[in-house]
Amino acid sequence: MARTEPRVVVLTCNWNALQSLDQAGKQRFALPPGVRPLKVTCMGQVGSSAILKAFEKGADGVMLVACAPEECHYEFGSRRAAEMFKEVRQLTALLGIHGDRLQFTQVGTGEGANLVGRLQDFVDRLASPAEEPIHGQQPSAIGEGAAD
Repeated sequence: MARTEPRVVVLTCNWNALQSLDQAGKQRFALPPGVRPLKVTCMGQVGSSAILKAFEKGADGVMLVACAPEECHYEFGSRRAAEMFKEVRQLTALLGIHGDRLQFTQVGTGEGANLVGRLQDFVDRLASPAEEPIHGQQPSAIGEGAAD
């Protein structure tokens, strides 16, 4: 069975993460195929259910992209997101989802190329022959409902 590109949901805060993705696009850095960014107001407001829903809908991986702690527009969001990530990592382990399928990163202002590089590294790890998709079938619309 031929391996297709991994499907990755990228939850981005409305501030540094989204601006970094926009900057990367303006500099003509392309996101890897299969990556679906979803904007949220603040990563500190994202709960474990949104991340688990992405896996339920067929994501091979989920990346959370928050502001650098010193640049967080809501002051608490980036720290809260880091705490929540640890909790979700434990939940996914209990559900049999390997920890490498979930990643958390923080970006500062103007880190577009760096963020695209991190995304590409994540996708490459998921695409390695050692990693199998979580679900036997790939869904037709991974982004739909992933952040509900």
